[in-house]
Amino acid sequence: MPETTVVEFLVTTLTGGAVGLVAGVFGVGGGFLLVPVLHVLLGVPVSTAVGAGTCQALGPSTTALLYRRPDRETLRLPFVLFGGLFVGVLFGGAAHAGTESAEHVVLVVYLVLLLVLAVFVILESWLSSRGRPLPRGWLRFVPIPPYGRFPDIAQPRLSLPVLVWFGLGVGYLSGLLGISGGLVLLPAMVYLFGVPAQDSVRCSLVVVWLVSVQATAVHAWNGNVDLWLVSALMLGGTVGARLGSAVGSRLGGTGLRLRFGILLLAAAGLVAFQLFRPTT
Repeated sequence: MPETTVVEFLVTTLTGGAVGLVAGVFGVGGGFLLVPVLHVLLGVPVSTAVGAGTCQALGPSTTALLYRRPDRETLRLPFVLFGGLFVGVLFGGAAHAGTESAEHVVLVVYLVLLLVLAVFVILESWLSSRGRPLPRGWLRFVPIPPYGRFPDIAQPRLSLPVLVWFGLGVGYLSGLLGISGGLVLLPAMVYLFGVPAQDSVRCSLVVVWLVSVQATAVHAWNGNVDLWLVSALMLGGTVGARLGSAVGSRLGGTGLRLRFGILLLAAAGLVAFQLFRPTT
């Protein structure tokens, strides 16, 4: 292996370790941070960075799913969502077939999503610290039949069309941005549909695995998966995530959410720098 390749492999492994450490501390997938870091700091093309993000998420999601061992009742809601997710991932992944304009669109969508989530997380943690938590279940009573019954998630009746369209949106963002979907899915399930937090986690694990498998296949088909890059990221990310989990378990919930919001703002700043920096 040439010397430059060894250096690049080590740098990429350390990058994966740093992203895995952060992801482990906050208990989320690191795709939202991995893609901006790879593209802005390491100069990896957006499509390749997105392909690496989707592929890298497959390992942790498979491990988490095997550990949780969801039963048949737990799979009911994820499979309803998967109809929209499947179509959304196909369209999101196909958007990378373009040239520089497609990369610009990806970065703009990334910036908007990170800013919205950062504001929401910081606001939610600030209100919770003052004993005024945000209301939950904003879409719980949308009167659009037919309805599905999910007694296992303590939210027995939800609109199926709303769930499918929601899955379509999450799937599109996952395929387009290289995120596993959990970053959007978890808060949305809690605040939009009123699903209890633990049920949302179980549902999210199944959805993240389904999305990761499909998105990896779509991006591999489109030639966006660099196995050398992915192997380096997974090597570092596995160690980093383990260390981050140990650190995160010692931090408080409200303070952790506030720090996570600040991290989202930092990632948004990285994307904004790439979008608006002057070109020579």
